[in-house]
Amino acid sequence: MQLSSSEPCVVILTEKEVEVSVNNHATFTLPKNYLAAFACNNNVIELSTLNHVLITHINRNIINDYLLFLNKNLTCVKPWSRLATPVIACHSRTPEVFRLAANHSKQQPSNPCEAELTRALLFTVLSNFLEQSRFIALLMYILRSSVRDSVCRIIQSDIQHYWNLRIVASSLCLSPSLLKKKLKNENTSYSQIVTECRMRYAVQMLLMDNKNITQVAQLCGYSSTSYFISVFKAFYGLTPLNYLAKQRQKVMW
Repeated sequence: MQLSSSEPCVVILTEKEVEVSVNNHATFTLPKNYLAAFACNNNVIELSTLNHVLITHINRNIINDYLLFLNKNLTCVKPWSRLATPVIACHSRTPEVFRLAANHSKQQPSNPCEAELTRALLFTVLSNFLEQSRFIALLMYILRSSVRDSVCRIIQSDIQHYWNLRIVASSLCLSPSLLKKKLKNENTSYSQIVTECRMRYAVQMLLMDNKNITQVAQLCGYSSTSYFISVFKAFYGLTPLNYLAKQRQKVMW
């Protein structure tokens, strides 16, 4: 049976031994009561048996949020090899939680509480694989739809770090010149991506954490508060204080 999904990642739970073949490569066996996370995009995944109730579909937003939640330095993660079979497996410790997550992953949340419950359940499913050394690399491989997204994830992993083109390019196994070229082909640039990531984070800090402007500037990687304010105003058209006042006014109305 072929495993397919509209999402880039699928996790299955085995009820008995299952023979697996990916892209017509050598078959391997998943033992009973095992979880297996597959990268689905552009991969042909064949299973000897498949219970559709025991399949969890995980979208890009969940994976991206999960990587941010882990708060790991992604520059230290060795990239997933294109020649490696795109799957990670481990023993299932909480099969009942997985069943609940699988059910929620197939439904559209009816309200914000349902959405948060689904998110928490899917985070729990993904956390089963944390002891597998290549798991984070597989998630990054699954998300690697564009160079821009890859650069964003690295910067977001430590937003206040002093990033530069050379460090980010090295993390992606690219030369700085090739990274610049690839970003140009995607109609963006390294400096533009850094600014976007920092400005989005700045708004979160202003609206949610009630930090002052100097604290937000430092958390976003700016040593100069005045420079941070000028960048913020160029990006949003308002100073941080005026932006905050406008957002609070919207809430009052």
